[in-house]
Amino acid sequence: MTAQQEPEPQFEAESALQELVRAGLEQLSAEDVARRIWERDASLWKSEPAVQQEIRERLGWLTVANTMQERLHEIEGLVEAVRQDGYRYAVLLGMGGSSLCPEVLRLTFGVAPGYLDLFVLDTTDPDTIRAVEERIDLSKTLFIVASKSGETIETLSHFRYFWHRVSERGDAGGAHFIAITDPGTSLERLAHDHHFRHVFANPPDIGGRYSALSFFGLVPGALIGLDIKQLLARAQAAMSRCSARQAADNPGLRLGAILGALGTHGRDKITFVLSPALASYGYWVEQLIAESTGKEGRGLLPVEGEALGAPAVYGDDRLFVYLRLEGDDNAALDEGLARLQAAGQPLVRFQLADRYDLGAQFFIWELATAVAGIFLRINAFDQPNVQESKDNTARLLERFRGEGKLPELEPVVSEGALRLYGRRMGEGKEDLDSYLQAFLDQVHPGDYIALMAYVQRSEVNESALQALRLRLRDRYRVATTLGYGPRFLHSTGQLHKGGPNNGVFIQITGDVKQDIAIPGEPYTFGILKEAQALGDLFALSAHQRRNIRIAIGGDLAAGLQALAQRLVPVEQQGDGQPAR
Repeated sequence: MTAQQEPEPQFEAESALQELVRAGLEQLSAEDVARRIWERDASLWKSEPAVQQEIRERLGWLTVANTMQERLHEIEGLVEAVRQDGYRYAVLLGMGGSSLCPEVLRLTFGVAPGYLDLFVLDTTDPDTIRAVEERIDLSKTLFIVASKSGETIETLSHFRYFWHRVSERGDAGGAHFIAITDPGTSLERLAHDHHFRHVFANPPDIGGRYSALSFFGLVPGALIGLDIKQLLARAQAAMSRCSARQAADNPGLRLGAILGALGTHGRDKITFVLSPALASYGYWVEQLIAESTGKEGRGLLPVEGEALGAPAVYGDDRLFVYLRLEGDDNAALDEGLARLQAAGQPLVRFQLADRYDLGAQFFIWELATAVAGIFLRINAFDQPNVQESKDNTARLLERFRGEGKLPELEPVVSEGALRLYGRRMGEGKEDLDSYLQAFLDQVHPGDYIALMAYVQRSEVNESALQALRLRLRDRYRVATTLGYGPRFLHSTGQLHKGGPNNGVFIQITGDVKQDIAIPGEPYTFGILKEAQALGDLFALSAHQRRNIRIAIGGDLAAGLQALAQRLVPVEQQGDGQPAR
């Protein structure tokens, strides 16, 4: 395979699963799905005329790579100007579809000499915001305010804070800011009012999670020195292959058939195994799959960042996906997946020639996710449950404005630095260990455990949380996910509330070391983060999801280690059997 040939999905599984996929491919070919997608036939997903119109207005991603090739000069002009002006850093202020692709590009490609180092700020955690600010020089920093709607509360709060910080230095604030948004949004007006250096008006017929190959992904990529022309060329090669009428010859339809056919027959946990250099790709594809498919009580769960385990810790609800980069250190992954295949686990394998093959991957996975939505009989382009947590947050902040405080929950169990919140488990479950065991006794085969951490995303915390998730996986033999709040609200949050009721949710909070005021608001970033955590918890409860909140006081790292031991004591680990 040459670098110009986009990778094809290779499906390896037992004959019964192969037959499911073969039937799915025949269905796609018989219904002429490839042609109908490219002709923007919204009836593939829904029959209601109003919904079909909304879908047609979200299919611009099909050809956006061509559109962007024609607008490269606009991006290149901005990059050259800020480099000549001596800018050394870029901070992206955005959430979900506005932030995940740029983070993947930064972590995958690094920063070319002479270009801007990129930091992605997609959190309201004050400690994280402060840590980013400590790593940059404000006088040499370009802020990218990115929001499709122009009304994202996190992004606008970031803007207010950094506008104030730049302005109080006496700098000409507008020169330090650019915006990426849809035409006609309030952010576009704000950018013009504040004399931003530039406003990139993104094609409006693209949903956020399908926007990797638009300005939202390409502008930050160009700022770090990425060859975005080559990235787009790989995507365009994939577009060409994905126009094939026969599904078996179409990589996007073939992958979509695998995801959809297996997902509707129980293998709905799409588990990503990624070459070390591609490890961050899971951040982007997780949102794409979860937010697109998790609704109407159905959905596919993307599992990213879960280290490979022994065959005994996996149930029969998994589909493994391996993105293998040529020349990377893949020996351990190759060996681990060979063991899983020998145990009967199905595998989709992509062989990537180099990092720029991600351009093809972005497009293939967008098309495949849309096709999987056909099998699931859902609208792959809306996010009906995302708004619930946002509305809850807005109500809580309004209450704070009036009362000066947020509601205080009553813990059901308190012990040392740990406080637990949830429903009462009954008599004899009042101590910490008994309560936790009763809560986890609700985990059944086919479920997944979601760790939702409203804490600083640091190496120390990441290591402790990953260790905790693996303990839970190995003990209960179920898929696990780890998300940082409020980041995951714009990603897996839709699936949590709108997907099937097979999630068991553990929200983890910690103390803020030093809070930060939001200019123009009566609340701080810490208060905003707490309102978002509470709002999400209330939304989960409203959908009768199994959930618990664990607040850790004091030393967070020590508290996480203690929590891991209490949730899964050493004597319960590694038996490969679910607790009952």
